Amino acid sequence: MMDEFEQQIVRTELPQPVNASELLNTEPVKPDQIIKDFIDVRDKLAVIGSSKLRKTFFMLQMLLCMAAGRDFLSWVIPKARRIFHVQYEVQIHHYHRRVRNMAKTLHILPDDLQDRFQILNARGLGLSGLEGIEKIEIIVKPFEPEIISFDPLYKVAAGAENDARDAKIILDAFDKLAENTGAAILYIHHDAKGFSGDRDIRDRGAGSNVIGRDYDACITLTPHAAHENAAVVDVLLRNYRPQEPFVALWAEDDETNGYCFELGVNIAPTKKTSANGKAQNLPALDTYLPAAMELLKQKPLDIKVFDDLFRTNTGMTFERTKAFRKWATGLTIPQFETIEKRGRGEHIKLIGTPAQISRLRDEWKSK
Repeated sequence: MMDEFEQQIVRTELPQPVNASELLNTEPVKPDQIIKDFIDVRDKLAVIGSSKLRKTFFMLQMLLCMAAGRDFLSWVIPKARRIFHVQYEVQIHHYHRRVRNMAKTLHILPDDLQDRFQILNARGLGLSGLEGIEKIEIIVKPFEPEIISFDPLYKVAAGAENDARDAKIILDAFDKLAENTGAAILYIHHDAKGFSGDRDIRDRGAGSNVIGRDYDACITLTPHAAHENAAVVDVLLRNYRPQEPFVALWAEDDETNGYCFELGVNIAPTKKTSANGKAQNLPALDTYLPAAMELLKQKPLDIKVFDDLFRTNTGMTFERTKAFRKWATGLTIPQFETIEKRGRGEHIKLIGTPAQISRLRDEWKSK
């Protein structure tokens, strides 16, 4: 039997359970969201993408927006955050140029960042494995970051990429780093070879599948089926509702040498796959907009009539026509809308432009 002193030591040193009945009688702590309804402080976020999709630029733009408290693409960033970024691949003068060019395009000034964005050029410093993470923890603590990011994962990890035990070591180290600093951990990881669009988001990322079961949130970048400078952005979330994929379009300004990702509002999020990524590439859905506009230029049409005419005029399959309708009516700024009326012996469902549907809705209400 342990005496009271020994019991006190055990209670102090060991983690203590929580009584579930107490949870029922109290409100949970409100999460400190870094990105609204996406990730919180102390979460782990993986950014996984195929080769040549500008993953490093994507991460840099996201971090600049977080440090400045600016929204990033379709995501809301509630407030500015303190960031410590560890990058292993690019020489400092090149990274310096990237920061300036992207900040210029985003209209982010020094006063917008203040001292909230610290960058450690770790190329050639040997800051990898457990020992490297421990050194980084010592370096970051005086800056009290809310986000610590790594680019790329394979440079900070040690051991074999395909070995689950080696992968678990670095992921456990990230957990410890998050708990000791109170920061969220972000990292970039690369995809395996082949068509990443063929794989489920849960199976993305090269090496051990332990990574796919570890993070709290994941962003995947997949080559677009038709647009060379576009990536399909998809997410997998542990703690928040699913989100629809969208397109991030890489834009460059030749006059200022600036660049950034922009939201591809009217581009369908069609991933390049083994089926559409070869010689018989299918055009992106947005290329069929003129044909649909021509059909609907006079008035709304019955859905079935529209589908039949659209397939005849474009040569599309039934499934691809259905995918086009879903895309065109589901955009942030919809190109078309549908309206439905049900009654005794009557079922009408029409598709038209937003202006046409708005007028028709008013007519039906006035009857």
